Amino acid sequence: MWATVDDIKARWLTGEIPATDTQIATLIDDAEDKILTEFPKTPDNLASGVLREATVKRVVARMVSRVLRNPEGLRTVQMSTGPFSESTTHGGDNPGEVYLTDDDRRDLGGLRTKGKAFTITTIPDGWGR
Repeated sequence: MWATVDDIKARWLTGEIPATDTQIATLIDDAEDKILTEFPKTPDNLASGVLREATVKRVVARMVSRVLRNPEGLRTVQMSTGPFSESTTHGGDNPGEVYLTDDDRRDLGGLRTKGKAFTITTIPDGWGR
């Protein structure tokens, strides 16, 4: 819909992509579905110009690239040599699953940057405002 396999390949910077075009296309579908689930007004925002297609394409590419770089969903891997030790921590229950980060949500218009939602003044009208 928004991103293509070629978009992912164009952004890949570290050697061979560890997936087939079919697998990449499936991850793109998953990423776009995740965006639509969390941001159902994305097509309307694109049509009205509130959101740019290049932004959505970039977010999809980041989501897919995260999975391709770490398909097992590993958070930490530790190894020692003597007297042998090994530890692996997985990042969640669904390795290989696409997900949105706060940066992704911000880019899609769903997270506000730091600031105040509104301001209430206690200074009466006419007092130097």
